Amino acid sequence: MRCDGERPVCRVCRVRPPRSLTPCKYSHAPLSGTASPQLEEVMQAMQNKIQALEHQIEILSGKDPSSVFLSSPYPEVQELDLLDAHTSDNAFATPSPIEDTLEQTGTLIENFLRHFSRSQFFFLNSSHFQQTTLSLPHLLPTGLLSAVALWGNRLFPNSVAVSTYTEEELLSRTVHQVAREIAAIDHAPPQRILYLIQTEVLLSLYYLDCVRLFECNYHCAGATSLALTSGLHRLVASTQPLEPPSTLSAGVSIRVQMGTAWAMEMIDAFWSVVILNNYCVAASETPSSIPCDTPVVTPWPTHMPFTPPIASGNDLVGHSPLTLLARASVQLERVMAFTGRTSNVPQPQEFWSLDSRLETFRGNLPPIGINTRTEPISLTTHALLNFAIIKLHGPHQTTTPVSQTKCLTAASCLALRLTDAHLAEWQMADPILGPLLASVAQFLIDNLAQYYSPQSSADLHTIMSAMQTLARWSRLIHHHLTITQQRYDTASAQQLSLLHGVSVQHS
Repeated sequence: MRCDGERPVCRVCRVRPPRSLTPCKYSHAPLSGTASPQLEEVMQAMQNKIQALEHQIEILSGKDPSSVFLSSPYPEVQELDLLDAHTSDNAFATPSPIEDTLEQTGTLIENFLRHFSRSQFFFLNSSHFQQTTLSLPHLLPTGLLSAVALWGNRLFPNSVAVSTYTEEELLSRTVHQVAREIAAIDHAPPQRILYLIQTEVLLSLYYLDCVRLFECNYHCAGATSLALTSGLHRLVASTQPLEPPSTLSAGVSIRVQMGTAWAMEMIDAFWSVVILNNYCVAASETPSSIPCDTPVVTPWPTHMPFTPPIASGNDLVGHSPLTLLARASVQLERVMAFTGRTSNVPQPQEFWSLDSRLETFRGNLPPIGINTRTEPISLTTHALLNFAIIKLHGPHQTTTPVSQTKCLTAASCLALRLTDAHLAEWQMADPILGPLLASVAQFLIDNLAQYYSPQSSADLHTIMSAMQTLARWSRLIHHHLTITQQRYDTASAQQLSLLHGVSVQHS
């Protein structure tokens, strides 16, 4: 009670020890004063190690070991304004890939825009983008320029005689810049967000074509997250003159004046992300990155020739090819979600509702070949719908004659559209055609193994021939062509073996 706390023995115990002559014992380690011998040994060992480390620092760096030098493990990330003339170079440690000669730069951009200016995956204004990249490339984010150079080199790898960067280096730079730009996305202006979404879309599409589905889904999810958190699904069309929004937010609707360049870019950016997301669902059979209950009020895409719908029983008349592609991809995503959710639990009402929508949609689609500029997109639209029908009816095809007939009809429709298309004249192929055509071909191979049909055999050869023509433009199509050819050879060998066995028994 009268202990003054002095260590190691209090004054009261030292002057007037207890009758037992036993000094006080403290229940916790001393706060000051002399430490125990064991603690002193530990402290001495630690001090020796510290002195040894300081000596090594002194030898290696020549700096004063008594001082502590701290450094950030990451390079400095400055606040970026990608519309500013010098921030892109200052914010990133690596140089821009657009540092080749003017001729090489122009060739890469020309290669890119030659095919992507009408693509569903490039939503920026092509004329403005080309003018900016050639005259003021430092106004654009480095990641976007890297992605453009990556695809330009991918489309025509031998068109530039001497290039500073290989495809692997361009890919590495693009991934690095995207990560840096996402880290500085807070409070970014709308145009900068669109640039980043465009970069993520191009990068995800590149990985899809390289048969790297994990990276494809990762960057697709990044583009989807940016689009939804920016409120691109809440764009409301207006006929009144409006200024471009200063910020983007998911919680409020954004009024956009139809026909303006900035409105068209935002609308097309959203649908580009939607189509890419549905491609990933079809190619990898993974759940959609867009929640099924997401409210979408954004108008249909605009950057392709568009004519107002006319009064008729066909609600698809007048829509642009890109709108039809977006709607077809949404239908396929719904089928994929349904089949994944009800693989063992039949739901007749929803099943036949989806079937009716698909059949009506396919029956109202315009034929292939009306416009050669939009022929690739139209073919992909037909492929998405016919694949969706086979995917919907596939689990029932062995037991239900109706589903069997619908699947065979869908395969014949797709083969007919492939015959109508001028595939030999194409210079770029949509990668999603690889898994779509391969799945239809697999259905025909399985069907021929059970019920031989001249029509099914002809359709199978048409689909495989189309894949051979398109494989030179896409690694993903070439990958699925190789797998399909192996499956076809295996099935043919098994069929020949079976026929030979029957012949021997008959003899």
